[in-house]
Amino acid sequence: MFFRKLFLLLFLTTSLPLLNMAQTTPAYTQHWTKVMAFEKQGLTQSALAEVMTIYKMALKDNNTAQQIKSAMYQVKYRNRVEEDSRENNLLFIDTLVNTAKSPAKNILQSMQAELYWQYLQQNRQRFYNRTTLVEEKSNDIATWSLAKLHATITQQYMASLSGDQLLKATGLTAFDPIIVKGQNTRRLRPTLYDFLAHRALTYFM
Repeated sequence: MFFRKLFLLLFLTTSLPLLNMAQTTPAYTQHWTKVMAFEKQGLTQSALAEVMTIYKMALKDNNTAQQIKSAMYQVKYRNRVEEDSRENNLLFIDTLVNTAKSPAKNILQSMQAELYWQYLQQNRQRFYNRTTLVEEKSNDIATWSLAKLHATITQQYMASLSGDQLLKATGLTAFDPIIVKGQNTRRLRPTLYDFLAHRALTYFM
């Protein structure tokens, strides 16, 4: 599985497996063990509350990989317990983007772009005959035109590549807890910039 498929896999599966935690500290391992226990018992709200605790801890520790991983699980559990979860998750990731620092911010922007792209693909029929307004100010994605959706996706992917010097200096080893590795892909995309650029390129192609 190529790196670019990572977020699609994590967002769309309903039985998200526990990811590689070989580089996770005991404190995080303890919390993730609780998350898995709640999930096995079908206690989705409790699992959601626990991953929110992990996110706050990771934010305080400046642990980028755990920030992203806990955000992914929040998206997963919100899909289970909330109506209109797709729209709500877009707003949720947008909130995280506004508070995160690079490189976590860049990864979240790439995730957000893919969420918009998946929303467009799953609701394409709704946009075919919709008139594009001269000015679209609504935050309600359900009212957007196809043109605005594509413009937003483009904007988010481009934003994910901002601060390229930092991204090019950031290897992927630190992100092992959230990466499902493919064969021989690490040497092709050794830095975070390569990873994010490849994801953006896939959309633009």
